[in-house]
Amino acid sequence: MRPRQGFTLIEAVLALMIAAGMFVLVSGLNRAFLRPIERDPIAWYQVVRALEQDGRYRLVRTSDDVLVVRDQRDDHEAVLRVDARGTLKITNAHQRGYYPLLRHVTAIHWQTLKLGVVRLELKQAGLPAQTTLVDLRGIRGS
Repeated sequence: MRPRQGFTLIEAVLALMIAAGMFVLVSGLNRAFLRPIERDPIAWYQVVRALEQDGRYRLVRTSDDVLVVRDQRDDHEAVLRVDARGTLKITNAHQRGYYPLLRHVTAIHWQTLKLGVVRLELKQAGLPAQTTLVDLRGIRGS
């Protein structure tokens, strides 16, 4: 009897199933991890809307990358800053407790323009820089 050479039908089908599984796995991971971050205009709007709640926050001071506001509803100071993971958060003065506002923030700059109005310049990973004015006068109906 002659020794067999090559693959049997079962081995060939098994190899094709493994190759197809690897292809599906790699193509799915490629889309999930390598695609650029898509611009989400709703997230940007929600950040501005959260800060401009009707009469809730009043400007205390700004530095280059930190904004301090007074929460007039709860009567305490709140601090907005970007953490080490690139998330813009509202925390208390002791950096305890937080409310995440926006993720993938690479650069942020706050500038006081006039009483209670600040310019927010923000850059997210993979997106162009965005600039807006935020009304932090703390006046209801403004």
